[in-house]
Amino acid sequence: MPWSRSVFLYRQQTKFKDDPVNRCLPPGGPRQFQQPQGVQFVEQREVGRILVLLGGGNRNWRIIHTDGRPIGESAEAVPSYYGSSVGKWDGDTLVVDSVGYNERFWMGSNGVPHTEALHLTERFRRPDFDTLSYQVTIDDPRSYTRPWTAGWSLRWVEGDLPEYFCEGNKP
Repeated sequence: MPWSRSVFLYRQQTKFKDDPVNRCLPPGGPRQFQQPQGVQFVEQREVGRILVLLGGGNRNWRIIHTDGRPIGESAEAVPSYYGSSVGKWDGDTLVVDSVGYNERFWMGSNGVPHTEALHLTERFRRPDFDTLSYQVTIDDPRSYTRPWTAGWSLRWVEGDLPEYFCEGNKP
């Protein structure tokens, strides 16, 4: 959409000076998987959820419900940085639908905007021991004329996440 293109270009032209991560705000949406401190997935089958532990920012976490509940409507969810997520296994791929995002984060370090209408469909797969494959479909009809998909691979790291706390310009 014209407004989101303008916001995107403005953020690039100003060299990302307003990046929320620089103010210690969480890296919501796909950006949580672009942080240098990494992430960990902890599956808790007995309670039907997967915790995504983030090594960057202020050591935040995200909950992916795997107990069979339906995805909520974005109007029902309390808008947050990580949305309301429901996942299910499709073979060796974890497929996660998320709605209920706030507008206070950038989806990537390049300043990609979004609105509270954002719906993400993420696919996580581990093709080999050292790799986590991430694919995301972004559907935000208020920001984009059609859904679009991006993806990348992350190096799988065993062990504890390094300790890191944000000490930037807090809001």
